[in-house]
Order: sequence, then C-alpha cells, then structure tokens
Amino acid sequence: MLFTTIAYLEVTSYLLLLLVAVPLKYFANEPMGVKILGPIHGVLFVAYCFMVIRRSNAEDWSWKQTLCGLFAGILPLGPIRIANKSPS
Repeated sequence: MLFTTIAYLEVTSYLLLLLVAVPLKYFANEPMGVKILGPIHGVLFVAYCFMVIRRSNAEDWSWKQTLCGLFAGILPLGPIRIANKSPS
C-alpha cells in the first residue's frame, strides 16, 4: 500500500511540475511553482527509488526487474505501471 501511494504521489508531483509549474516559469515568468514543487518532487522521487529497492528485495526481483522499476521513475506515468504490477 505504501509503495502504491508513493508511486501515485510521485507521478502527481511530476505531472504538476511538468504541466503547471514549468510552463508558468517560462511563459508567465512565475518561478514560484518550480521552487515549491521541485523539492517536493525530488523527495518523492527518492522515496520511490527507495521503495523500488525495498520491494525488489522483499519480492526477490531480478536485477533487470529492479532496473526497470528504477527507470520507470523517470517516465511520467512509469511508477504507476510498476506499482500496479506489484502486490501492495
């Protein structure tokens, strides 16, 4: 359950950063969204990576599955796919 929650929060923060904060910064000259969402997303990304490694150890994933789980973290909707494949 915690893994799924962190995955969804990470995806939400990433999409808000990409679709709201960054356009506001560059098109409306308003960097406050990036200053707020950037660190939040960073913490959630690190938490997601930690949870992937923790889950891979608990479920005895192969190194390839673990790398795919970590790589999914840099894709906009990747963590949701990984979270839905794994039991919570």
